[in-house]
Amino acid sequence: MRLLKTNVLLRLLNSYIVDSPQPANLSYLWNFGSLLGTCLIIQILTGVFLAMHYQPHVDFAFNSVEHIMRDVNAGWILRYTHANVASFFFIFVYAHIARGLYYSSYKSPRILVWSIGVIILILMMAIAFLGYVLPYGQMSLWGFFNKPQMYNLFLIYLSLLLIISISLNNEPKVIRLKGIYRIGVHNRDIISIIFGSLLGEGQGEKRLLGSRFSFYQEAVQVEYMLFLHKLLSELGYCNSKLPIITTRLGSKGKIRKIVRFSTWTYTSFNWIYDLWYNNKIKHVPECIDQYLTPLALAIWIMDEGAKVGQSLKFGTNSFSYNDCLLIIKALNNNFNIKASIQSAGQKDQYIIYIWKESMTDLINIVSPYIVSNMKYKLN
Repeated sequence: MRLLKTNVLLRLLNSYIVDSPQPANLSYLWNFGSLLGTCLIIQILTGVFLAMHYQPHVDFAFNSVEHIMRDVNAGWILRYTHANVASFFFIFVYAHIARGLYYSSYKSPRILVWSIGVIILILMMAIAFLGYVLPYGQMSLWGFFNKPQMYNLFLIYLSLLLIISISLNNEPKVIRLKGIYRIGVHNRDIISIIFGSLLGEGQGEKRLLGSRFSFYQEAVQVEYMLFLHKLLSELGYCNSKLPIITTRLGSKGKIRKIVRFSTWTYTSFNWIYDLWYNNKIKHVPECIDQYLTPLALAIWIMDEGAKVGQSLKFGTNSFSYNDCLLIIKALNNNFNIKASIQSAGQKDQYIIYIWKESMTDLINIVSPYIVSNMKYKLN
């Protein structure tokens, strides 16, 4: 694994194939582009070898094709491979176009990409037509007189299909997948966000097939919630619709304004839920040090941190004393940050205080991730 990160060429390959973050709702329908690329490579290779024996002459073209089929070693394999892959090329192209129409890939901001694809399609049809008449046989004669009419009909059909799709889809289509179809592996950022939130006000919920996580704050922290929502929606883990401020009845009849949103449900979130919850009661997992990254620490500070003089405290009232010990150990091992546990004034409720001497290190670690209106917590 170290070689993949140190070697120049392997690092580039690793960034595109292994560590490249991708939307969580990708499906096998996104394979047609790579299949078309594979077909193109096969067509180029077989076409070059066939061209070595082909005679582009009215009198010799047909005989040279027969020579390839009968006299050239494995010539028949080359020709049939070239012919059949050409057919599969068009099958994959039609499926690729259908996928684009279904998911409204012709709309902004992908209009330019779609237009380039249409130009490539027209050029490919012209090239296929030229390849079809090269053998100079009966099929080539039939294709020469009939293919242009077929292509015209196809273009008319494609145009009508595009017009119908645009008229029926005024807004981009949002594909909602069932939790059983949403799989990982998830990148490090989303894991850090979830773990940091669960240390604070974040809550997990086990559903029929998967798990989801909810994020909750008072309305005064709306900027932080919008920041968090933007991170998750851009990674494809929640609805892109902005969360709204709602009201609820608090203690003593006080009206509270809150902001709340949730991730989609994923079966690949179940392991996180199982780490954090035992009989639906949240506790700190013993492996918290493996997931307490600078981003997770920043999320925890914005979610639950509170300024105390020149220091910082975390309201860990819902965690046991042993849970708080695990957090303090992780802070010390991961970032060399010193902290202590103090009573919250109630039985079995505790607060974690960051030592004043460690505040400079803490600020340097989390500053790149802190939202502007939350920086007051770091003095």
